[in-house]
Amino acid sequence: MRDFRLIAIPMLVVLALLAMVTPSQAQTADGAPAHIQTARTFLTAWAHQRWDDLKTVAADKVTVRLGDKSFTLEPAAQKSDVMIVVPFRGLSTVRVDGKVKGITVEEMGLKIGDNETRGPGTITLSEENGAYRVIGVSVPR
Repeated sequence: MRDFRLIAIPMLVVLALLAMVTPSQAQTADGAPAHIQTARTFLTAWAHQRWDDLKTVAADKVTVRLGDKSFTLEPAAQKSDVMIVVPFRGLSTVRVDGKVKGITVEEMGLKIGDNETRGPGTITLSEENGAYRVIGVSVPR
């Protein structure tokens, strides 16, 4: 009986700690935090025009800023005034007061017509009930 308590008590403590993990701290099957996976899905779906995948991680309208110009991405309407160019690299979390607010992208490319711009960028996220959605993208130029 004593051996059971030696195992059961630490297991209960671990289960209690796991239950305290908030949805924003959840990780995906590949071990990436949910907000990072949302950004990856968004970027790759946008780059390959996989509109159904894009709708799952993006707001109805996403504002894309390139320098001082603004463009719109509308996944449901399968419309984008600007396209992302792969590859992208270097995703890092942006937190404000401990809460995930966005993702910085070390290098990404945006294309408008024949003009392509590469550089660092930021993806702005909103979180609701542990699910993240992209609401904005900006590249300073």
